[in-house]
Amino acid sequence: MTTDAFDPSPYTSAPRMTLESGIVLARALVTACPQSMPARVHKAAQKLAGSTDKAQAKLALRQKALGSVSEEDKRVVDQAGDGSWGALRSRLSSYAMLPAAEYPDAKRAGELTTILFNDQGLSFLTESYPVQWATADTILKRIDDDGLQTDIDRIAGPEFLDNIRKRHAKYGAMVQSILIKADQAHVDLGAEVRALGSAIVAYATKVCAHVEDDDAKTIAEARAALQPIDLHREATSKRSTTTPETPSPETPAAP
Repeated sequence: MTTDAFDPSPYTSAPRMTLESGIVLARALVTACPQSMPARVHKAAQKLAGSTDKAQAKLALRQKALGSVSEEDKRVVDQAGDGSWGALRSRLSSYAMLPAAEYPDAKRAGELTTILFNDQGLSFLTESYPVQWATADTILKRIDDDGLQTDIDRIAGPEFLDNIRKRHAKYGAMVQSILIKADQAHVDLGAEVRALGSAIVAYATKVCAHVEDDDAKTIAEARAALQPIDLHREATSKRSTTTPETPSPETPAAP
């Protein structure tokens, strides 16, 4: 019985793919690996699975960062933060207007207003989100370092500073998500695509090395193991024919 010759050349270069489609392909290759394959091929499949896990983790991190906080969420957090500082300043300023002769803390209220907000008042609340958070964090640090909370709580009531600290924590989380999103938006996933492509080729090379030209069984095993690559290329070719697209930077063409 004659067997069609096995041609390894289609598997010596990485297929055209995005990171998403590459992850799907790699998972399919690992699943398709026949149990009858020798240990060295199964070991290569395990390495491919590990490379796929790393690629998926990078992709998940980017997707999470890019979809973390909506513009509406930002506005809500910002308004709550602005309101907390406005409430404290208004409270201290109002108390400072009382007659100091009858209400001794009126003088201290004026001093605290100057210490915390100086002549700039609440103008820092018009800055960018990161600048607002940094300025607010500096004010809170001064309150803690200089032991001002006791006077503030006595004059304004503990609710005011407590509210600020709660809003500030949420503001910090929001700013962090913005910075991560900005960083991830400029991350080029091309390196991840190339690394995954290399892992796929390394696995395919091990599979091809298993083939004996005069052994129909090894040829059948190799074809079964590498079928996901054939199907991927066929699907990619059909898409390119029906809807031509310019490859994105994350989708390098096969060499």
